[in-house]
Amino acid sequence: MQPDFPDMDELNQDIVIPIKGLPLGESSFRFEIGKPFFQAFENSQIKEADCSVKVRVTRYQTLLEIVCEISGFVVVECDRCLEDLTLKVDVEPRLTVGFTHLEVGEADSGAADILVVDRSQSELGLDQFVYDYVCLSLPLVKAHPEGKCNPEMLRYITDREGVEGTPKESRPFEGLKDLLKNRNN
Repeated sequence: MQPDFPDMDELNQDIVIPIKGLPLGESSFRFEIGKPFFQAFENSQIKEADCSVKVRVTRYQTLLEIVCEISGFVVVECDRCLEDLTLKVDVEPRLTVGFTHLEVGEADSGAADILVVDRSQSELGLDQFVYDYVCLSLPLVKAHPEGKCNPEMLRYITDREGVEGTPKESRPFEGLKDLLKNRNN
């Protein structure tokens, strides 16, 4: 089933949550992301998207626990036939955010799924976090189910007529056959 992608002007391009003044306990935010969100990242493999991002933030005195429920569809290029392939996205990554007073030149902790931000920061951008987890949720080999690829492209790929008729110079391992024959004799 091909999803109906909404008008891109209706979708958010940034996933930003306020952290200054956030009350203790749980707060929820909802974002809709699409093609403009993914186009903001250089060399994105995602051509089209319609995803819902539900962010649950639990604030404690010294940290935030963030759970993002990301669900929807993305369109990528099929690795086999190069046609558009729609894939379902359903992932729920978690992030822990700690607060500190950072000195100039001091970086965050760098640990996976743990982020340290300066106490003076008023907002937290989750764009990179969401983008990374959507991309990580995609299969390693992105291909249509067997028999669903573009048949004309598959015929072109599997056409072996030109292979046998190629000149000997363009087949660098052709000489190895002769070596095997000579060795067996």
